[in-house]
Amino acid sequence: MKISRELAIKILKYLDKHKHFYFPFKMISRDRLDENGNFLEIESREWKVVLKNENLINFELRENLQDLYDDTTALMAKGFLEKIAGESLEKHIATLAKNYRKEWKEELWESENIEEFGLNEFVGGKAEGYEDCLELIK
Repeated sequence: MKISRELAIKILKYLDKHKHFYFPFKMISRDRLDENGNFLEIESREWKVVLKNENLINFELRENLQDLYDDTTALMAKGFLEKIAGESLEKHIATLAKNYRKEWKEELWESENIEEFGLNEFVGGKAEGYEDCLELIK
């Protein structure tokens, strides 16, 4: 699976920082060849090399499923289930944020009706919470 340079660097940095996380893929650079003309695997500790070398732009992930741990299996299952169900957590939270934001009314900021004001503040708080959550997920 081809991936962008930016995503490759992000993955490598994450894997370098979280050495015990099992990522079931090998990162391959299609811009580097070994002595036999095969594309080279990039190790997580090489993320700074990739960052500095702007000629490295073509990356792909290749499966590496020798050791499947419970966490890895759970993450993979979640991805498959989201695909099958057609709905991701990000999409669901984005919908909630949008719906709550639509219900919030700026003109009620200074309402003297405490119930109207309180409900509007509650709805606005929910919208902000879901928007913050969405930013964290991204």
